[in-house]
Amino acid sequence: MNDIIDGMTPIDGGFHVKDLNDEHCVDVMRLAYDWRVVLGRRGHVIYDHGWCYFGHGHDENGHPRSMHTARLRAIAAAIAWDGTGSPDGYDKQAC
Repeated sequence: MNDIIDGMTPIDGGFHVKDLNDEHCVDVMRLAYDWRVVLGRRGHVIYDHGWCYFGHGHDENGHPRSMHTARLRAIAAAIAWDGTGSPDGYDKQAC
């Protein structure tokens, strides 16, 4: 996974994962307690939708969450996501 992260473009607050078309892109952003997959406009200024991957508390199986695992889950989901519907495995839709 580190090779994948190293290949992403750093942006303010996170990483640019991919462009979907001439207008939209998928980024992963770090927040205070989670990482968020965001669907936004190219240029990384306006975000249309976001999905949180919690980096605190416990998951549905009782395992502790961490910011490290939240980042990995968000990045994996963003890479696999085609921009339609919602990315897999999110904990909460933000907007």
